[in-house]
Order: sequence, then C-alpha cells, then structure tokens
Amino acid sequence: MEWHAEKERVILRNVAQFDLQQTFECGQCFRWRRLENGNWLGIVRGRVVEAEQAGRDIIFHNTERSDFVRMWHEYFDLGRDYGAVQRELSRNDPVMKEAIAFAPGLRLLKQEFFEILISFIISQNNNIPRIKRIVECLAQNYGRPVVYREHVLYAFPEADVLAALSEESLRCIRAGYRARYIIRASRQVHALDVDALGKMDSGSVRQALLALHGVGEKVADCVGLYSGLMPDAFPVDRWVRRVMETLYPESGTTNEAIVAFARRKFGPLAGIAQQYLFYFARENRIGMDNPGSEAASSTD
Repeated sequence: MEWHAEKERVILRNVAQFDLQQTFECGQCFRWRRLENGNWLGIVRGRVVEAEQAGRDIIFHNTERSDFVRMWHEYFDLGRDYGAVQRELSRNDPVMKEAIAFAPGLRLLKQEFFEILISFIISQNNNIPRIKRIVECLAQNYGRPVVYREHVLYAFPEADVLAALSEESLRCIRAGYRARYIIRASRQVHALDVDALGKMDSGSVRQALLALHGVGEKVADCVGLYSGLMPDAFPVDRWVRRVMETLYPESGTTNEAIVAFARRKFGPLAGIAQQYLFYFARENRIGMDNPGSEAASSTD
C-alpha cells in the first residue's frame, strides 16, 4: 500500500482488502454514516474524517499526515496483512472461505476504549438501528460539538462527564435500565489502566472488564476485541450461537463450547474470524428464526 498527503486529505493507493461499507456495517461500530455523495462521515477521538472509496483507492478528507500516522493508520488496522490473514483462515475451511469471499474488504477497527465500552453496554438486548440512535443521542447531549462543512458532529462524551450524571438526566437518551450501567461504568473506568491492560493476556483483560457494572461475558469480549485488547476474543450471543450451530455443527451448543472451539480452530485470528462469519451470516440471514428480524450485536 502506498499513501501520500496533500492539502487536507490523505490518499491510499491500491489498497487490498479494504471496503468501507463492509467495515462500517459489520456491527463493530455505530457512529459512521453514509453521505448522499456515497462517502462515509465519522468522528473518532474528537476528530472528524470523511472517507471516500474510489475503486481500490481510499481518500480520507479533513485530515493530514500527522493525524494519519498517529491515529488513522492504527484505527483502520492498516499495518496488518489481510491477504495473509484470509489465506490462513481459509485453509481447509470451505465455510470460512465463503464468508471471506462475501466480504473480503472487512477490517477490524481498533476503537477508543471508553467509547466502545459504553457503546456495547448500550448494545445489550438491542438491535443495531436502536443502538446507533442511543449512542448518537448520548453524544449530542453530552459530547463536544465539532463542525465540518455543513455538518455538526459530536465527540463521544468524556468519562468524567457521564460519571457525574444521574439516571434521571439520562432519560433523554431512552437507554432504559442501561442508564445506571453507563453511569456506574463511567465512574469505575478511572481506576482502569488501559495501557496496562494492553500488556495482559486476553483472560486477564476479560476478568478486569467483567468487574465493571453492566459488563457480562459477551460485552467484555466485544469491548476487548474492538478496542484491540483481546484480538482472539470470539463474542457469542444466542444469535451467534445459532449461526455456529448451522455453519459448524461440531462447535457445540453452549457459549463456552463455541468459544473454545473457535479459539482452537482460529487461534489468535478468532476475533477477525468472528467478524467475517457474523457479517456473512447476518447479510444472508443464516440462523435467523424470524426472517423479519434485525440481527445485531445484542446480548443474552
């Protein structure tokens, strides 16, 4: 991959295995939206960027060289050879080969820890459209506004801002019982050293996350995976369980058995494997009891 910066944009040339739509719509993030011109607009760590796909080229508008090197390169996992990842996962596995062929441009984002923590606390027993609405409403009410052209976006709120709120003040976002989890987890997160978590094994990270209010096993695995702290995490809920029972009948019938199977089969690539399978199954309605339902990152 070659890239260069000019004016207020960075251009990536001939990027393999990178599709913006597949990456933003696979269920791992909730704040990227499609513009009328076909580009994608998002705000990450208070920085607004407009991403454009032009064939195999990717153009990031409203950014510069220093931001790309410091932030976007890691966020979009541009240092990983996804061709090698896909070859390894597809080896002797026709199911995974088909899933990857369906979405070869899907990438695993490395997202900001606190935002992903609160977002997946909100995701419990929820569907993707509603998760997006609640997360966006939270940012609009308690985040810092950032103007970009004709758009006003909102940075995700800081932990100390949410920690100072009452459940009553959060009624406006209609998060229901999750409001108390948002507040309590925001108060607890100050005691977490995220840099130290990054040096721990996945099991230790998971235990630290499970100590937070509102964080169960599925949420812990999602937070660990999408923040980059647990790349081998394989989040399982009742829908993913049905998918695995359909695509890999030998994986077992319990969450624990399926996670163990995935880690044996996919090893350190279990996290990205889950994303390929989740997106492939959701878009092809595999494992859905109700054809009219909206598959989401919902938890049991």
